[in-house]
Amino acid sequence: MVFTDTSIPRRAQDIRVTGRGQHSGWRRHADLIIVVTFLTQSSKARMTKTLTKSDALRENILEAATRLFIERGFDGTSFNDIADAIGVSRPALYYYFKSKEAILEVLTETVTRAAGQLASEAVPEHMKHPAGILRHLVLRHAQLILTHPLQFRVVERNEGNLPPKQRKLAEQARRAVLEQFQHAIEYGIEQGQFCAMDAKVAAFSIIGMCNWSAWWYSPSGARSLEQVSEQVADMALRSVQLENARQLREPSAAEVIRLLRDDIDMLERHLGSGGPSRDAS
Repeated sequence: MVFTDTSIPRRAQDIRVTGRGQHSGWRRHADLIIVVTFLTQSSKARMTKTLTKSDALRENILEAATRLFIERGFDGTSFNDIADAIGVSRPALYYYFKSKEAILEVLTETVTRAAGQLASEAVPEHMKHPAGILRHLVLRHAQLILTHPLQFRVVERNEGNLPPKQRKLAEQARRAVLEQFQHAIEYGIEQGQFCAMDAKVAAFSIIGMCNWSAWWYSPSGARSLEQVSEQVADMALRSVQLENARQLREPSAAEVIRLLRDDIDMLERHLGSGGPSRDAS
């Protein structure tokens, strides 16, 4: 049995599981989840086939615009600046995009499209409990941001420059992801697994932790994207879970070993900070 929708119900008490691959009480936010990433159809195509010269130039335009919008700001970047950055004439750039506003719209539209793709992912049965649901949301959110941090920064900082229709969609998306996290936390509180707290404040805090990673994460750093996102998800869970609510992510020996290692790490930190010696009797 799996969940076929990863969105969170509008009310925590609506969460329930039925039948094979079916779900009940779940509201679909597929087209509104803000995935804050730059996952284009053409970038996915790079993995399976060679881009045409035209496709490659379009990709270069989007990548150059992304960096310029970050370095100089949207208002400080001209159409000519983008053309100069990739070594083409203004008419050549105009063939692909009519204005820098059109480029920004493409970036935003891509975010919405990626949201629909992400919503098709199935949530394994072992994630149906509150901790599993919240951890899945955080892990997914963090991974999407860390995959393309520069593009996320562009979208976040330039929302005010979007046309009214696009700006409204972005605002709806932001509210949708907040509701997802908030309802997951409320569910955990109702089930007695999360601390009694203001779920909305907790949701804002966890989302903020994920979003801020776009400014400090480096692909060439000591930790991989997977390691960083796993740690962010673990910290998010520990910030809301009751001490006696620690659970296995999945029923496996490897997961038991992970929890034991956490305990050993804590013991070693205690011993190394002036606690009892290993040789003490």
